[in-house]
Amino acid sequence: MDTRIREAIDESLKELKSMQGRVEEFIDDLPDDTEQIKRTTKSVLEHLSSVLTNVADQAGSKAEEAQLQAHLGVMEAKDKLEASKVVLDDVLARSAEESRKVMDEVELKQHLAKLEAKEFWEVRGSKLAEEFQASASNMQELAEKAAGELSTAFSQWNEQFKSRK
Repeated sequence: MDTRIREAIDESLKELKSMQGRVEEFIDDLPDDTEQIKRTTKSVLEHLSSVLTNVADQAGSKAEEAQLQAHLGVMEAKDKLEASKVVLDDVLARSAEESRKVMDEVELKQHLAKLEAKEFWEVRGSKLAEEFQASASNMQELAEKAAGELSTAFSQWNEQFKSRK
């Protein structure tokens, strides 16, 4: 039990006993026809003293029990914390391993994509360049033909306008 509480209860008991002594002296000085009051007062004071003593004893045992329960609770919490630490460490280790696997997989896929791009360019690059060159030539021819047709159309329109004058 907390020493301050115990000291306060002990001080209360000491003061009660002192007061009980004074009250009993005062009661003893009362006339005989107050015998019932004397007995009742002494009984109440003795009962109060008994109650305070019991409270002090029970408070002490309850405080000790509460301390024991608190200690047991702390020990249980510590055990659970240690058990969860093992689980958490395991989860973190597995998570780190999974992360390494994912990163390795990403690096492998990146490398394979780079190889595929290189192979594609080596195989198809020259063909694409040729196709682009041919396409550029075709586009050039089409553009020349379109420009020629446009020039012919303009020329014909000019002739028509000249003849109308």
